[in-house]
Amino acid sequence: MITADPREGTMADVWVLSPSHSEPEKSRLIRSDAITYLSTSAEELVAARVGSDDTVVLVHRATQGGRDLPDDFHLAYLAKLAVARGRARVSEEDLVLLADTDANGAWDWSVLPVSELWPA
Repeated sequence: MITADPREGTMADVWVLSPSHSEPEKSRLIRSDAITYLSTSAEELVAARVGSDDTVVLVHRATQGGRDLPDDFHLAYLAKLAVARGRARVSEEDLVLLADTDANGAWDWSVLPVSELWPA
């Protein structure tokens, strides 16, 4: 008997890893296609989810030693999301967007396969 692969014709999901700024041991994952609103300030990048008036903080400066976010960090997210979606079309595993600072303290987004964050 031949059965169809349930994921055939679909692409991997792209998620955003959002560390908690008030509880460093906690984090959450938000599926990127559920985000319909972004707002950024020096302190945080906030998103709203599809069908909800509730907001969620995707990035807070407190998670990286208090470094202010760039004015256009929401646009940087969208640019990296486009990269992640392109990779998701050919990926066999979900991808995660993660905001972080580099060695020079500049904010940026990384795209990582889930297996790099949680090896099987």
